[in-house]
Amino acid sequence: MRKLSKLLLLMPCASVFFISCKEEKFDPARLLVANVVIKPPVSPSPIPTRGDSVDVRWGGNLVLNNVVYGAASVTSGTPIVTTQVNNPFGVPSTSPLFNFPAIVIPASYATVQSGAFPLNLSFAGSPGSTLYNRVTSFLPGRSYTAVAFDFNPFFKTVVMEDDLSAPPTGKAKVRFVHAIPSALFSTSPKRDTIDVTFTGGPVGSPVANVNQFPRRFFADSYTNANNIQFAVVDTGRYTINYRVSGTPGTLPTTGLLGSFPNIRLENRKIYTIVARIHFPTIATTPAGATFITHN
Repeated sequence: MRKLSKLLLLMPCASVFFISCKEEKFDPARLLVANVVIKPPVSPSPIPTRGDSVDVRWGGNLVLNNVVYGAASVTSGTPIVTTQVNNPFGVPSTSPLFNFPAIVIPASYATVQSGAFPLNLSFAGSPGSTLYNRVTSFLPGRSYTAVAFDFNPFFKTVVMEDDLSAPPTGKAKVRFVHAIPSALFSTSPKRDTIDVTFTGGPVGSPVANVNQFPRRFFADSYTNANNIQFAVVDTGRYTINYRVSGTPGTLPTTGLLGSFPNIRLENRKIYTIVARIHFPTIATTPAGATFITHN
């Protein structure tokens, strides 16, 4: 009888233990996906074309659908076709994303189950068309950004944990992903290593041509974890340029690959800049940019 009483006393504790373990096991993570995959050139044209929209599955469950080229994920179930474009006049546009060299996207995260599961990307609307499938681990309560890039169908995906702790007042956090294949920078002079420079910033104390992300090359975020860290910068409006490393980069003939004026980095905000190809043309300044706002 005494043993039975002890057992009955222990049962509520055991129940609490198992419930807490279950809650910890299924504590969700968050996932954001950016799509900058391109299609290889088809002869006789030497120019690639933008990649297809993708659906994203986590552990076999559809979590994001129809993520279009140049965009980052939304959770509404519809493709992104309207966004705020940072052009010199600050005028919003309703045109498709790929018509603009620079896009600012207030992307949202999908809530996913933490743990180790397959991260799967497929052609939008075609669940059997696997383009990428790798088992990936997400920790409970953490946030992650996956950037799909390179040539379809053999593209890469870099998965980065997002440090969403707010920077100090008057500062913003920025990181950079170089996703323009080096094969497109094969002309002389060699253009596959770039500097990302910032001009502008705080009113009253602007900076000029600060080399914020020097000597970055294609897929270096994929091969070097040091390149997925956020840098802390002053808030303000900037012109952000991609330049061939070691060149003045003021014109396409002197190494300028892309120039994005009037980019506003707001107080205590967190951003990822993804360098991608700008369509429909890449003849002179081929580079475009997707600016993801994380918070």
